[in-house]
Amino acid sequence: MKRTILIVCLLAGPLLQSNAQQKRVLLEKYTSAFCGACPNAHLIAEELAAAYPELILAFHHSSVDGMANPYSTEWRDGFGVPGTAMGMVNRSGPTANQIATLAPNWEDRILEQLHEPAYVELGMEGSYNPSTRELSIEVSGAFTQRPPAGELRLNLMITEDSVIHAGFGFDQSNYFNDVEGHPLYGLGQPIYFYPHHHVVREIVDGAWGTAGVFPGIPEPGQAYSRHYDYFVPWAWDQEKVNLVVFVSLFSADDLMERQVLNVIQQPLCSLVATAVDEPEDANPDFRVFPNPAAGKLQVELPSNTSWLRLCTLAGKTVYSATALPGRQEIDVSGLAAGLYLVRVHTDSGISVKKIIIHPF
Repeated sequence: MKRTILIVCLLAGPLLQSNAQQKRVLLEKYTSAFCGACPNAHLIAEELAAAYPELILAFHHSSVDGMANPYSTEWRDGFGVPGTAMGMVNRSGPTANQIATLAPNWEDRILEQLHEPAYVELGMEGSYNPSTRELSIEVSGAFTQRPPAGELRLNLMITEDSVIHAGFGFDQSNYFNDVEGHPLYGLGQPIYFYPHHHVVREIVDGAWGTAGVFPGIPEPGQAYSRHYDYFVPWAWDQEKVNLVVFVSLFSADDLMERQVLNVIQQPLCSLVATAVDEPEDANPDFRVFPNPAAGKLQVELPSNTSWLRLCTLAGKTVYSATALPGRQEIDVSGLAAGLYLVRVHTDSGISVKKIIIHPF
C-alpha cells in the first residue's frame, strides 16, 4: 500500500452528514458467487479501504447470484463490464473500454481520483423506523466549484454487509483453497456461508440516479436537495445496511461522461428513529378511507401537515403533494392492486397508515 467504525444507533437529536469539501472515492466491483477469483479481489478492496479512509466500497453482483438486482445488471451492461473481479473507481478511466479494470490497477486510480476536486459537498438527514422499516431522508448537494460540463445526477445506493446464506448463488467459489499461505487457503471450494460484503441491494430511482435535481449550470454555494422514501425489506439485516449517496455525470452515449464527482456513506441505523404506523386513534386528525380503495382515496390531514405521499411497500412514491389541511382526494384507479402506505409529515413527525388498493 502506498499509504501506510464504530456504528451506533441514535434515537434522538438532529442529524446532518456533511463534510465540507471532503473528497471521497467510490470503488464499484463487479462480482459473483461463481467467480473463484472474486474473494481475493474482495480482500484487495478491503485492504485499500483500510489504507484510504476516503474510499467507499459497493459490490454489484452478477445476475445469476442470489443477491442480484436489476439495476446492478443495468450498470454492468451500461458500462460493458467484460467480466467479474473487475472494478471501477469513480466510474473513470483513460478510455471508455478501460473504465472497468482489474484489482492491480485500483490503487493508482484511487490516488488519481483523490487529487481531483471534490466539486460538491453532500449531506443527508432524515429518519428511519426500525419497527416499520420506513426510511425517509432528504439528500442535499452544494457545489463548491463549477463541475465538469454535462447532465448531473443524484444517486442513492443501498448496500448491505455480511450477507450470509448457503446454497446456489451464495456459496462462494474459491480458487485459492489449495494455495498455502493465502488468507483463503483451506476455507473450502466453494466457501459455504461466505460473508458477502458491500452488496448493492438497491439503487433508488434507477441505475443512473435521479435526474432534474441540479440545473444545467449549478450555482456554487447553492444547496439542491431531493427527498427519498424507501421501505427496507424485512429480509435485509438493517443493522448492516448503509446508505451511499453520490453525484455523477450521466450521458446515455458517452461512457467517459459518467464519472462520480463525490460520495458519502452513512449507516442506516445512525438515522434518527421516528415513531410511525400509529394506532388508528393516536392521531384522530389523520384518516384514510375507504379501505380497501378502488377509484378515489380520501385522506383527512392534520392542520400542521407539510407533505403527503402514497408509496408502495418497496418504497416507490406513486403520489406526492405539498399537503394542505383538511381532506385530500387521490385517484388510485390506475394503480396495481396491493398494499400501500400513506405517509404524512407534520410538525410532530411522520405518520403512516396502510391502505389496500384493488381494481374495480
